[in-house]
Amino acid sequence: MLQRQSFGYWSMGLACLIFVGCSGGDSREYGSLSGIVTLNGKPAPAGTMVTMINPENGAATSAQVRADGAYNFPRAQVGKYNVGFVPQGKETVAETDPDKLNEMINAGTYKEPDAETIIPDKFKTPESSGLTVSVNLGDNSHDFNL
Repeated sequence: MLQRQSFGYWSMGLACLIFVGCSGGDSREYGSLSGIVTLNGKPAPAGTMVTMINPENGAATSAQVRADGAYNFPRAQVGKYNVGFVPQGKETVAETDPDKLNEMINAGTYKEPDAETIIPDKFKTPESSGLTVSVNLGDNSHDFNL
């Protein structure tokens, strides 16, 4: 009889731990953010990474720009963010890796970036761009013209 009672107490204790453990969820608030990124009046290059950093709490997130210039953060913590835009692709590798650049030139695969698609250095980091956006609860929209 004692064994059954201790099993009953043990199972009740386990149930309480599970209930308490599951009830402590994420207390942060979230919203979504979407919009269009343009460069010189045209959609920014597809694959460009939109990076957001909240300087107050360190929250950070990134999303890619699609071919039509659209970007989407389906879930971002509520707050004010600094925003940067990092181009992706072989031109970026060539810009940052001189050995890769020489390899591409020698192989004949390097393509000079079109001046219309080069994101100015100023916009490449959230700290230097001077661009900010606020994410509030619910759906948010913000376009960026670089």
